[in-house]
Amino acid sequence: MALLVQDVMETDPLIIDIDCSVFRLRELIVVRQPESVLVRKNSSNAFAGIINSSDFAAITEADLDDHVESVMETDVPTIRKERTLQEAAALISSSHLEALPVVDENGIIKGLLSYRDLIKDIVKIEPLQDLTPESSAIFLAMTKDAEQEEYWLQKVTRTGFKAAITQVGANAEKLPIKLREAAVVSSIARSVIKEDPCEKMAVSAAVRDVYLQCHIINPGLGGGFKVAIVRGDGRIAVAAFGRCGHSLSNGTEQIFVGSNII
Repeated sequence: MALLVQDVMETDPLIIDIDCSVFRLRELIVVRQPESVLVRKNSSNAFAGIINSSDFAAITEADLDDHVESVMETDVPTIRKERTLQEAAALISSSHLEALPVVDENGIIKGLLSYRDLIKDIVKIEPLQDLTPESSAIFLAMTKDAEQEEYWLQKVTRTGFKAAITQVGANAEKLPIKLREAAVVSSIARSVIKEDPCEKMAVSAAVRDVYLQCHIINPGLGGGFKVAIVRGDGRIAVAAFGRCGHSLSNGTEQIFVGSNII
């Protein structure tokens, strides 16, 4: 049976009133360290908006006397708790959000579903024997913290695949080179590939696919990505997940995937 949103969602997210001040919001962020904050219209918990970590970063001293309505996002997708995690993953991936508000048929807040919740439990949706190098690379690249990174490294390794993870940040001119260098170096360091020209070329070809996708969507822009490299089933897959653009803190997170025979 497929897992549902209600099985993994956060049932006690940070919820604030729409007339809460931005100053108070900042205090709560410092104390609670939430990934996202939900905003309600009234005491019935009717959903009004969401404030993501990228919104936190954009708050200035000039905003502090305003109400949170001035910094929250309102035109965002929501999801019902009865929906499957596959549906949730598709919805959150197609949006710029870091978490999905979970509401009932009347728009009342029931919880919050974040990327972290999805990555932690999506393995239960896809049995280990069905993992591919490409899907493994995607899951690894989308991990948000060290705990989830280690969790997925263990899962992927148990399939018989070899995996490596690295971080890449560069301007537009250096991004294709940095992606290739980081992927090759980390692959060798984690014994995903050997110090061999043919194996390096296989990784480079997969990275080229990743960069071309990135360039088509965001021509002329640099980016900051977590990159995962997975080897298995006679091929190597590379996935890069992160933001691309001039203002990375406000950019949309995207996933790019490439593969090649090895």
